[in-house]
Amino acid sequence: MLIAVYSRKSKWTGKGESVENQLIMCREYIAMFIEGGDQAQILEFEDEGFSGKDTRRPRFQQMMQELKTRHFDYLVCYRLDRLGRNLADLANLMEDLNRMNTSFISVREKFDTTTPIGKAMLYFSGVLAQMEREQIAERVKDNMIMLARSGRWLGGNTPLGFSSMKLEQEAAALKKKSLYCLTWNPGEIPLVRFIFSCFLERRSITKVLEALLADGIKTRRGREFTVSGIRDILVNPVYCVADQEAWQYFYDMGCQVCIDREELDQKSGLMAYARTTSSTYKNQSMPLETWIISMGRHQGVIRGEDYVRVQKLLEDNKSRGENFRNLRNNASLLSGLVCCTCDHRMRPKNYPASRVTQKGERTFSYRCPYKDKTHGERCGNKNVHGNRLDNEVCRRILRLAAPDEGMIPLLEELRSRIRDTNIGEVSRKALLSQEYEKKRGKIQALVASVGKLETQSVSVRYINEEIQRLDAECRELERRIGEEEEAAQRAEQPDFGGDFSEGLMDFPAVFDRLPFTEKREFLKEIIEEVLWDGESAHVYLRKGSAPPQKNLDFSD
Repeated sequence: MLIAVYSRKSKWTGKGESVENQLIMCREYIAMFIEGGDQAQILEFEDEGFSGKDTRRPRFQQMMQELKTRHFDYLVCYRLDRLGRNLADLANLMEDLNRMNTSFISVREKFDTTTPIGKAMLYFSGVLAQMEREQIAERVKDNMIMLARSGRWLGGNTPLGFSSMKLEQEAAALKKKSLYCLTWNPGEIPLVRFIFSCFLERRSITKVLEALLADGIKTRRGREFTVSGIRDILVNPVYCVADQEAWQYFYDMGCQVCIDREELDQKSGLMAYARTTSSTYKNQSMPLETWIISMGRHQGVIRGEDYVRVQKLLEDNKSRGENFRNLRNNASLLSGLVCCTCDHRMRPKNYPASRVTQKGERTFSYRCPYKDKTHGERCGNKNVHGNRLDNEVCRRILRLAAPDEGMIPLLEELRSRIRDTNIGEVSRKALLSQEYEKKRGKIQALVASVGKLETQSVSVRYINEEIQRLDAECRELERRIGEEEEAAQRAEQPDFGGDFSEGLMDFPAVFDRLPFTEKREFLKEIIEEVLWDGESAHVYLRKGSAPPQKNLDFSD
């Protein structure tokens, strides 16, 4: 006789008393009430630290595999809700057991599934178990909402740029209640601002990582940044200011926003609860619909408008693939916008280095990847000369800068975006200077420690070597800071001061002086899509950027 015994406990403690008690009672029941049970072979399956809301439990899944490959006479558990609290899961399990001719026994409820009344009672108990699970979930959710409204920090690793601070509040007469909240870490906040501004500029997490690695900037634990680590920073609402744009974004995403619009102070940061699952499932991200958003007790870092732009860029990169934003071709202004009529996004490809334009620019073409993969069998559209397409589209777009073309409001908005941003305050030079000061501080501390040691001490030799290493790094940082200063002096940024509307007629000249990345940003704000049919390009403008009749066509 072969018998399976299953036990489960939701909260993992490392002690397992409850699980052990379940197994003992199941064994005693088998020996006393199942004929031949004292001689049976018993296989035990334990899941400690797993909820009964579903069947994603390792030992439960292993048990089901065993039941399918070997015949078990009985499946025994201490109580029905140990198997699960989901009625559909229990019903499916009972059907599987019936097909495999395996009897089910619940020690506490004493079910006998071989009789109709036993099956009815089992399903009725399953309904009660599911109702209890849903009530528990509601209580947990209500408690989370109350915690969220307090804006407290619930513990764990604090996000980059923040430290936790203990607060004490009067709870009752002569009693105090402690809670924790986040507070700025001045040494890390510039790095947070740089990561956000760098992503908005380069539109690629990989490019942000390359910038951090190139400058030797590491995490607070002295490790190199990773793509996933940077993404976690960019999506974390803790950096977002509690303003109208942020409130509307999270409300539209279906999050449970526990802030009234009147409570928004345009200063505090946000707190997000229920963002991840328990450690059982390795902190996997939860859907936005489960997030509980509230106003924290800390100051925000990134205004809502910029935070929302970052989220939309991340979603865009995710849907198209990061490679469309991680542009290796530094000459293609329309990368990510040109589509083939076969419904595939075209990619830029450089011609040989010997082929350049009259301006000395590298020539390239936009190619349909679907055409290349199918060797022209599924798509026969010709490649389009990239330099010519970029120049022609830019020329036609800049014509719309005339006052009577309806572009003034949009250009005013783009001008304000270029000038007014609170996350562009941190330059690469500032971060390098910060690293320089840190290393200089370490050198001073080491020099002070040398004076306290014997001159011939072995420690002095190692300390001197460390000082020399840090000094070399400081000299390298000084060189890079100097390069950044020279680059800033060489850069001829256009003057956006004065009455911008009056200078719209000169906007083509202003556009030519913009950095390449800002030109690309400008075009992405104006153009929805450039559709290539093999002979003509059809430019579709974004809604509101110009009157609909201004969509552009031109032949190759």
